[in-house]
Amino acid sequence: MGQPIKKEVAVLVRVSKDTDGDRFGGIGAIAETVTDGLTERKIANQLYAADDDHPGTPRIEIWVTHWGAGNANLRASGRVVGVGAGVLGGVMQLAGRGDYEVIVKIFRDGDSEPVCVRRHFGMVDPDDAGATVSAGERVGSAILSDALRDTPECPVTDPASKHRPR
Repeated sequence: MGQPIKKEVAVLVRVSKDTDGDRFGGIGAIAETVTDGLTERKIANQLYAADDDHPGTPRIEIWVTHWGAGNANLRASGRVVGVGAGVLGGVMQLAGRGDYEVIVKIFRDGDSEPVCVRRHFGMVDPDDAGATVSAGERVGSAILSDALRDTPECPVTDPASKHRPR
């Protein structure tokens, strides 16, 4: 964020109790993409995930407010219906998909307020391991890109919004 990185970067990950589950590792892929990306750029970093962890700055906070399993019964019914009524089956499968919301706060060294706050959200197919991990990797790459910008400007989204795509 426009500041030379001289200290270890803390990567703090918190997962809300509203998270339905992540059986294929999408949330882990977010953290791994960020920490691996920092390491590849020779930026020392440390992952923090325990509730009592309160690392200093510079820090990337990743708050997984929602990672939903969706409705497995609706997806399964959609696959069965899809054979005879293609559009209806597809709609049922889409309606049963899970969704995610991740709020990210980026703090520069010595800052008490984040220089960047961004909300990431979208849909995830909880029955497809590859798609779930890919969603996590996309979010992790976007976080890394924001954190390593040359300027402190960041595409700010409204983290207070409770709107989640359904």
